[in-house]
Amino acid sequence: MFEEIVTEEEIKFNNLEKKIFKFVCNFGCLIIKLILESYDRKIMKARDTKKYRHKGLRKNTIKTVMGEVEYVRAMYEVEEAGIKKRVYLLDEKMHINTEGKASENLVEKIVETVPITDSYRKAETVLKETTNATLSFEWIRNIVVKLGDKITKKEKEERKMLDKGQLVAGLKQIIVLFEEADGLWINLQGKDRKERLEQNKKKCEKENKEFNPKQKIKTELKLHVMYEGWKKDDKRHPLINKQYIAGMMKPKEIKKLRDARVYQQYDVEKIKLRVVNGDGAKWTKGITAKGGIYQKDQFHIMQEIVRDVPKEYRNIIEELVKTKQYDKIEKAIDGLKVELGGEYKAVKKLNRLQSYLSSGLERYQDIVEVPEAPEGVEYRNMGTQESQIFSKLKKRFCSGRKAFSEHGANALAKICVLSEKFSLEELETPIPIDTRVEDWIKEIEENVRKNRTRKDSFVATEKTKEGVGIQKGHIEKNFINKILKCRDISELRLSY
Repeated sequence: MFEEIVTEEEIKFNNLEKKIFKFVCNFGCLIIKLILESYDRKIMKARDTKKYRHKGLRKNTIKTVMGEVEYVRAMYEVEEAGIKKRVYLLDEKMHINTEGKASENLVEKIVETVPITDSYRKAETVLKETTNATLSFEWIRNIVVKLGDKITKKEKEERKMLDKGQLVAGLKQIIVLFEEADGLWINLQGKDRKERLEQNKKKCEKENKEFNPKQKIKTELKLHVMYEGWKKDDKRHPLINKQYIAGMMKPKEIKKLRDARVYQQYDVEKIKLRVVNGDGAKWTKGITAKGGIYQKDQFHIMQEIVRDVPKEYRNIIEELVKTKQYDKIEKAIDGLKVELGGEYKAVKKLNRLQSYLSSGLERYQDIVEVPEAPEGVEYRNMGTQESQIFSKLKKRFCSGRKAFSEHGANALAKICVLSEKFSLEELETPIPIDTRVEDWIKEIEENVRKNRTRKDSFVATEKTKEGVGIQKGHIEKNFINKILKCRDISELRLSY
């Protein structure tokens, strides 16, 4: 190969670099193949021959960042609990965890590339230029959808575990938690679009309205971000420990998943202030935590003013909002209605604006006394959601004339908001389970078994700030979950 390159009449460094890169990658794939097959033979000789019956060799191919690695390894038959199954000891020993026949490294490279390109075709081009993998845009999309489904499944599991009281409580102590929520409307395609068109057609027929079969059908992708504050003494004012929830989700699903994430990371009882910043949509207000503050986003407030107030009068309303003279806004809008001569369309817009500005204008700093921020953290005016929507979703979903299926859009949204340090192993790791309830029930049942001569009921006393609550009854998990509101099981005292 080297002789062929050198004997070329004209050698460009760019071409030389590409050829050497491909050669080294192919050589790397060969080395991996030899190592895997050699290690497989070693495992075969050292195995428990009574337990693992050799059933011959099987081919396997893994797509890697260096290219495709094709190798053979032994398949074994093992019997467990009367059930025979086939296993590959090499895969188990080497932790060969593949997604769609792709290595973890390649999958992580895909996750890193897809959100920053404007299409799967572009992602295919970028990956082919930066790796030696053989890929297609359809294959890349399938990987994204599979990963998105796994994330959706894990989120559902988190919500269920929260309901059952099985999540491990977090220990980190913070005093303020900020949240922002907004949505992005995207075009639907395929079966989803047809179903929505059919629904709209039936609705138009029922209301005797004209139906347009070429109308655009849109759906909303929701994005929620929470963070602990802003980094102090940094001109960029980066958010601290920002975390995302994204997808085509119901508001109650977002709220419950948010609660699960907060519970797993923080000592919830230590959080003194919870603030949600939203555009005023019902769902953004509905996810506000109990006792929290909801405020409308400053960008959307100004956006509504620009939409509904003629240019020559905007500064009047804008000034009242900026100077926090909220009580004068309604009167000022009434004055504008008169000024515009009661013209129907203008008054209709002003009525809509009046309704929008009737609540949610006060900032959280106006409502409560904000606690002192910890060292290295500062608390600022909220309003990062438009930036988050653009950087995480809009660049990928709204560049060009794009349309998506609901399933594909949901999966892609979840990939777009993954951490930059994402690892497939982390996604595959089970959620830690808090077994205190089960352990406590077993302990009680064991004590009851040993003391059968005594009453089968028990008294559980919980020490709380409000006082002491006593509950008698049989050993029921739901009851014990309620008692375990306290964070330390040592706070509970049992008597039989």
